[in-house]
Amino acid sequence: MQFPYTSLTKTELAQLYLPEFTAAVARRKLNVWIARNRQLTDCLQQTGYSSRLHLLTPAQVKCIVHYLGEP
Repeated sequence: MQFPYTSLTKTELAQLYLPEFTAAVARRKLNVWIARNRQLTDCLQQTGYSSRLHLLTPAQVKCIVHYLGEP
C-alpha cells in the first residue's frame, strides 16, 4: 500500500513516525530531522514551507516521506 499524501498537521505526521512519544516530543524530533536533512529542507522550501507552519500540504508530506521513508 502506498502512503496517502494528504494534508496533515505536523503533529499528526510526527506521531505516525514516532507513536511511542508524546505529540510535542514527536513534533520536535520531526523538526530536528527536517532541519538536519539539507535535501529535504530544499524540497520543502520549493513548496513554500515554513518551520512555523502547522498544517502540511500534500506536496510537503510527499517531500518528507520521500526523504525519511514511510512512517
